Amino acid sequence: MKKIVFIIFILFSVVSFSQDNEFNIGVNGGITTGNLEDISSSAFGVDANYLFDIFENIKFGPSLNLIYFLTEEFNGVKPDAFIYLPIGGAIRFNSIGEKFYVGADAGYAIGISPSGDNGGIFVKPMLGYHINDKIGLNIFYSGVKKKRPTYGYVGIGVTYNVFGSNNYN
Repeated sequence: MKKIVFIIFILFSVVSFSQDNEFNIGVNGGITTGNLEDISSSAFGVDANYLFDIFENIKFGPSLNLIYFLTEEFNGVKPDAFIYLPIGGAIRFNSIGEKFYVGADAGYAIGISPSGDNGGIFVKPMLGYHINDKIGLNIFYSGVKKKRPTYGYVGIGVTYNVFGSNNYN
């Protein structure tokens, strides 16, 4: 509980010093890697970020994702889909021209699968390109690290700035 209160305090502190807010949503899809390759070949997700300028060309803020791993029949059994709700933070570093960016989302992924699957640590490093001030494309790896297996996928995503303009001309 102390960790959650500390994280919330940090997020509100960042908000108070921010001048340029940005709220974006995105969709993505890709192919699974690692421990899921036998029972899943693809995954997709949605995400939302509320980012604040903390330094020139650096944005930080809370992040909420949803990951859905499609499953296939394996050894005569088709398991339930693996569904996770990652909650955490996002950071983006824009290039000088601000067309390219690198970033990461990280936090804890809550397992919300029908099978009662547990959650794990969530990471999503990415490399992106701003098409204009509203739309961006990115390539990424998204992974949920559990005690034993790591569920992950590599993919491509599209983001849309709902409000806040980045002036990526």
